[in-house]
Amino acid sequence: MQTFSIRDIENLSGIKAHTIRVWEQRYGLIMPGRKESRHREYTNEDLKQILRVSYLYHQGYKISKIARMSKEEIISLSLQYDSHSSIEVFVNQLIEAALDFDEEGFEKVINTLILKWGFENAFLNVVYPFLKKIGMLWMTGNVLPAQEHFSSNLIRKRIIITIDGLTSVTDAESEIMLLFTPKGEFHEIPLLLSHYFLKKNGFRLVYLGINTSIEVLANYAESNPFFKLYFHMLTNFTDKEPDVYLKELAAVFPGKKIFASGPVFNENFNYSDQVKIIHSFRELSAFKI
Repeated sequence: MQTFSIRDIENLSGIKAHTIRVWEQRYGLIMPGRKESRHREYTNEDLKQILRVSYLYHQGYKISKIARMSKEEIISLSLQYDSHSSIEVFVNQLIEAALDFDEEGFEKVINTLILKWGFENAFLNVVYPFLKKIGMLWMTGNVLPAQEHFSSNLIRKRIIITIDGLTSVTDAESEIMLLFTPKGEFHEIPLLLSHYFLKKNGFRLVYLGINTSIEVLANYAESNPFFKLYFHMLTNFTDKEPDVYLKELAAVFPGKKIFASGPVFNENFNYSDQVKIIHSFRELSAFKI
């Protein structure tokens, strides 16, 4: 059985550990188990209950009123949304579906979001924040390894389907842009989102995918001289600092325009005129040739 610490619960729900303890002691909203060390130990059901209570609490329900509700009432109210529903309710529903490996429920939330806001807003406002929330916990070895893989693959599938629905640029005069992540970087969803925005905005692309070495790029360049480079670096697993990696790329491909994105590049990052940093997906969504 998967269990969570109170810090895991705090990170996933956004409710401070102290507040969670008060809700337990004063209102009996959650009754966690205890480890031999006497530390609290929460189950999947405990986490889902806290997510639901958190949503209702942030919607203006007093905690004393929530405490008088049955579990069924809390579930029913937390699943209700309208045109004014907050992002939190959808993020929480994705977390619930991921916890239960509920493929149908997970895809239903994403389909609802796309119908409600369109693909771009659905992914930028809800799906990507959801991934960042559980992905950071997974990367640090805290919780949700299996659920992170489960949900990531469903999201990856949906992005690929959407990319395939876009019209490809076939103009032979257009310069190709190589799309990849550096060697050691295996996070594909940000790269796929980059692929979507660049293809939508009229770029001619060759998708080389994740974990691409400079040697592979150089091999492409041997027979294809006209290209730009675009990479996304989510985590610095390249054994090089981002600026060192950029200098190496620039040295191997002199005169080639290099575009880079990802959280390792902060707003103050500055290299040379050869390099352009894209600081967000919103910036990328408006990026034109």
